[in-house]
Amino acid sequence: MKSKFIIIIYALLILGIAAVGCSDIESDITSNESVGVHPDGFGKPGSDVFHSAWFKVNNWELRECQTCHAADYSGGVTGESCLTCHTGDNGPESCNTCHGDFGDSDYIAPPQDLSDNTSTTAVGVGSHTSHIYMNSLMTRISCFECHENQTPEGVRFVYGHIAGDGGTISFGEFASSGLSAPEYSYADNTCSNTYCHGNFELLKADSEFQFAYTADKMEGNNFTPRFNQVDDTQGACGTCHGLPPTGHIPSEINNCTNCHFGVVDAQGKIIDKTLHINGQVNVYGSK
Repeated sequence: MKSKFIIIIYALLILGIAAVGCSDIESDITSNESVGVHPDGFGKPGSDVFHSAWFKVNNWELRECQTCHAADYSGGVTGESCLTCHTGDNGPESCNTCHGDFGDSDYIAPPQDLSDNTSTTAVGVGSHTSHIYMNSLMTRISCFECHENQTPEGVRFVYGHIAGDGGTISFGEFASSGLSAPEYSYADNTCSNTYCHGNFELLKADSEFQFAYTADKMEGNNFTPRFNQVDDTQGACGTCHGLPPTGHIPSEINNCTNCHFGVVDAQGKIIDKTLHINGQVNVYGSK
């Protein structure tokens, strides 16, 4: 009887110690945040923790999303699809996710830029639209006429170009078809020595239309435009080359159509952008 009583006492003591111990341990537990759960506002534009802000400081590494949301961003283990908002053909990897018009995948160049600027005075915005989408003087300019394609072979473009400096200016073959290598000044945001802005010369000796020359060559003005000055003055006729160009026989702008018909109309306006600033001399229409 006595031994049974002692056993009961020991059992009660053990249970008491266990209860006290467990109470102490439980009171010290700090709740951890669920793994993979984003902070409030991560998906809300304008929030301080909106996910674009996270990507910006993490070199736009979209592959982090694929860890939980699947390789095609359709939901994965989370069940939450990124394609609800990112409706373009490439989902979050569409060019207009980071720059351009998020609502229209046809507009992939600023505005808006990587810092959410939309004003043309911002260097990241500047005259992208004037060069590409609202260019009345020539056909649409490729991104790679001004920006270097730094994507290594076998790497998807969206990852390759952000791994380097996607904003670096490295003029392509067309823009470089003038007399010397084009340059971009980051100090004052100007382009210089570009064929597009009048860095060219046409030798009389090489021309079958020598009657149109008053000198050994015709040449452009080699104009130096400022990229973030968008006021309709830098693209006006007579800016990049004279009216007519230096070395050309005298002519009024409304007479250009006499020889350059198919290129300009009787008011001197470009009517076929494929025949202007195309690296060729188009006399008598498409010739």
